[in-house]
Amino acid sequence: MASLDRKLQTCCTSSGLLRPCSMDRLTSLPDELVTRILSMLPTRDAAATQVVSKRMSRAFCWITTVDLDDSPVSHLVERFSLFEPFIDNVLHKLSQSQQPLTRFRLCLGADKTMRTCFFKSHTCKRACFPEPARLHAWISYPLAQCGLRELDLRFHLKNPAESKLPPEIFARQSLEVLRLDINFEINGDTDIPVICLPNLKLLHLRSLVFAEDDFVTRLVSNCPALEDLSITCWWLKAGSLIISSNSLRRFVFDIFKYENEEENSDLVLIDTPNLQYFNYSDNLAFNYILHLNDLVEACIYVSHPLQFGTFETSFRKQLSLARALSNVKHLSLLRWSIEGFYYAAKVKDPLPMFRNLRSLKLGTLCDSLCSARWDLVLLLIFHRSSLLEELVFEEVTIVQLNPI
Repeated sequence: MASLDRKLQTCCTSSGLLRPCSMDRLTSLPDELVTRILSMLPTRDAAATQVVSKRMSRAFCWITTVDLDDSPVSHLVERFSLFEPFIDNVLHKLSQSQQPLTRFRLCLGADKTMRTCFFKSHTCKRACFPEPARLHAWISYPLAQCGLRELDLRFHLKNPAESKLPPEIFARQSLEVLRLDINFEINGDTDIPVICLPNLKLLHLRSLVFAEDDFVTRLVSNCPALEDLSITCWWLKAGSLIISSNSLRRFVFDIFKYENEEENSDLVLIDTPNLQYFNYSDNLAFNYILHLNDLVEACIYVSHPLQFGTFETSFRKQLSLARALSNVKHLSLLRWSIEGFYYAAKVKDPLPMFRNLRSLKLGTLCDSLCSARWDLVLLLIFHRSSLLEELVFEEVTIVQLNPI
């Protein structure tokens, strides 16, 4: 209530509505302004204002954003039994007003991670929630409202196979922001038959499990206004990543292989001529086709070479990836991807010229690349980056250059 009182005083003072008198600050505000203030608060705080007066109780019914986060009580499992009926009561009351909803956020479990409650062998240290039927009702509420522009769902279930993601999420034409951090499995056309997100600008997917690699391709192709795409998910099988978008400006791709962590993708094709930021974390793919004409910043994290192929073949694939980044201004190379610099001369396939490179960050070298080779790596970099101004090492490393 103290935070609400300060917000009210600030708004009133700036608008000239607050005068030095004993009048109740709340009663001096127009209904529209009170509703806007309540919509800016976490829903648990906005709901608490209903005890102030009947007017505040009515104003709560007209809020346009719902922010339900159990973080303040998630460290106590027994407290969630109180949070579940609270969500039910809030959504029931808001549904009676038929007020259009612009933003809906549901965050359950502050201690979740990428690998939490996914594997059958995993034993949860706390109660996972809620029941599938109850969860489906919570998610379905915002999808039934008009004007929804932002949807943010974050929760992990102990048995995710018992629940399915409502396909309507990917067919809301009004959506502009969609964030999903859930451990559900998506089986492409079976679970999501229709994708229609013409106004979506930001799409962040985390912890989802993709059974088919073409779902991401189909998803992006049906988001013509998409500018920010982030995928940090599980891949049941290595296949092909195909992303084509003229609107995309920012792309983060971080994939975990489900059965074989060292499995390589067949093809990575990224046709994004207006992309400015590219963060790629995966095993080395067999083939790269990248169109990144306006790239400003890139971070490349290659974990493993090709499983079935010579080292020479692997390094050639690395160099094809490096050539697509030749116009970048700020570049980070982490883990195994650095070795391609050293072996470029051995395979007689030189590095490309980084004509615009201003800043370069290098991660830890693999064990197979001894520290004595750093001098050769650095020389190759300097010869190919005439405008380089900044060289950063991810970790503190003793670099001993061989005498020339």
